[in-house]
Amino acid sequence: MRPTPKLAPRGLPDARALRVRFSHASVGLADEAHSSQRMSRAAPSRTIPSGPTTLADGAAGPSVNWPEFVLPVLRRSAVLMNPLLQDSAIDVELASSVVGLDPGLAFGTLQLANPACGDPGTPIWQLPLAVVAAGREALQQLVDGAPRIEPPSSSHEYAQLTQLASNAVVRACVAHLMASNLGHCHPKKSFLGGLLFDLPELANLTLHYGDSCKVKLLSTMCRSLPAALVKATMGDPGDENSAADPVVATIFLADALLREKTLHPLTPSLEKLAAAPQWSCWPDFDVEQRSSLLQCCSELAEWANTRALQLDPWEFMSRLECHGPWK
Repeated sequence: MRPTPKLAPRGLPDARALRVRFSHASVGLADEAHSSQRMSRAAPSRTIPSGPTTLADGAAGPSVNWPEFVLPVLRRSAVLMNPLLQDSAIDVELASSVVGLDPGLAFGTLQLANPACGDPGTPIWQLPLAVVAAGREALQQLVDGAPRIEPPSSSHEYAQLTQLASNAVVRACVAHLMASNLGHCHPKKSFLGGLLFDLPELANLTLHYGDSCKVKLLSTMCRSLPAALVKATMGDPGDENSAADPVVATIFLADALLREKTLHPLTPSLEKLAAAPQWSCWPDFDVEQRSSLLQCCSELAEWANTRALQLDPWEFMSRLECHGPWK
């Protein structure tokens, strides 16, 4: 049995003190992220690996459940998670907000919450529940043992990993806003799908896997994620079937907007996106409404891109849930 962390009521003094420490740590990291003098003192085991970070059959590993695919996590996430996991009563709201802004940490947490040896069925995908199901000991080992996205590593690889993580958060926020406004799908499921959309690319960049690992990654995703998110991650946006599932459609639209803003940051072609086939999931949503929503999504993308490292994760996620404070 994995230990289940205790939930800390938000009104208790300990919870308030923890939130203050969390906020101070986040502000310090934001200042550090904007300093050109940032240096790394990571242990050698936390550098970006040259091969798969998975446990071979029969290999000796941690005493608790260990993810099959351990992807790099942001240094900021590790720094913020450590005080949360060391507290006797985990604030699940704070912990899940950190996990929700880091694709590598999120995928690791979902694997811990849905172990291969567990009962098959509907996966635990909501991050607060996944944090609880994973357990404090397993999460601490994941945070301590996962490679870090931080310098010094290959400067090109570090830039790629950082960009993938940043894009993941922006895409997730846009997918969340679309789902909230369009309906017929769970906004948090769309958020998670946007966050993990680049999982194959992230895994390939850091693990350099072959065909056998691709099959294993797909199997792990099917066990750890809802079917719609696996379909979005492994699917083709040009496939007509992509317009059949509202969750998949919001993720593809969010990714299309992100790509359009990357190619044309000053003048993104929102009219072209308003005619995408994925909108057929919402036949009553006319072109004018689509363009208006895309404009809001474009503003949100800019806000998320600049504020993800400036705000502590809990405040960032709170503002996202309020639908509009980025204007």
